[in-house]
Amino acid sequence: MKDITKMNYSEFVGLIDERNRPSGGIKSVHTVAINSQLNPSKKILEIGSNTGFTSVNLSLFTGCEVVGIDANVSSIAKAEKYAIKHSVEDRVSFLNADACNLPFEDSSFDMIWCSNVTSFISDKEKAVSEYMRVLKLGGILVFIPIYYIESPSREMLGEVSEAIGVEVKVQDKHDWIELITQIAETTGFAAELFFSEDYRYLDARDDIAGYINYLMQKDEVLQFKKNEQYLIRKKAEYFYKLFNENLQHAGYSILLFQKRKMKDEVELFLSKKT
Repeated sequence: MKDITKMNYSEFVGLIDERNRPSGGIKSVHTVAINSQLNPSKKILEIGSNTGFTSVNLSLFTGCEVVGIDANVSSIAKAEKYAIKHSVEDRVSFLNADACNLPFEDSSFDMIWCSNVTSFISDKEKAVSEYMRVLKLGGILVFIPIYYIESPSREMLGEVSEAIGVEVKVQDKHDWIELITQIAETTGFAAELFFSEDYRYLDARDDIAGYINYLMQKDEVLQFKKNEQYLIRKKAEYFYKLFNENLQHAGYSILLFQKRKMKDEVELFLSKKT
């Protein structure tokens, strides 16, 4: 086992079997399921499935078939157990794979769920190109990116980058939309944004201690020696306090794109809910 003090966040959640959720948690999964009109005939690929929360819950809501890929083998093992607990192992599976070199045929999936995982990938152009390749024409690309509404300090950017194991850049919602649509065009298709909802994070500082106490009572944590449990607690305290402070500058959006042969015409008269 890797030294707990040197683990990045992805490795850490795999170690303690924290159910790593997309921003917005179960509500985001439900929102996407409804607005994508998912049903049992659909086949979904989740990029960065971690310990299985999204893959399993998408199938529970809709009865669809889901394949989750992740780079962390220990997370995959935990995701498989999670699927068995919810009796969906017959239609939800997981495998170790690289998002930049997906082991699937062209046009294999009705939906590609990426959440915020593309933030962790250095070669974003290659990754998004692969998403588009394996997505069916008319299929849906789901992004739930975290982005900055207010710029954080350089020191915080450095700490967060080290914590998640990839350099974090100050991007806003528009930057993400432009990135996805431009890369899609290089594949010979278009990613048409048809649904967008914006959110801002609440301050969770008063809830961190209670949440860590909950994590420390999990069987996956109790199996460790006392000195290892101490290191897990300290690492959790560091991560959650850092992320909470960082997220006070941030928001996220649920973005749904449809793969099309060409981009539609620009609209002039737009509207918003009143």
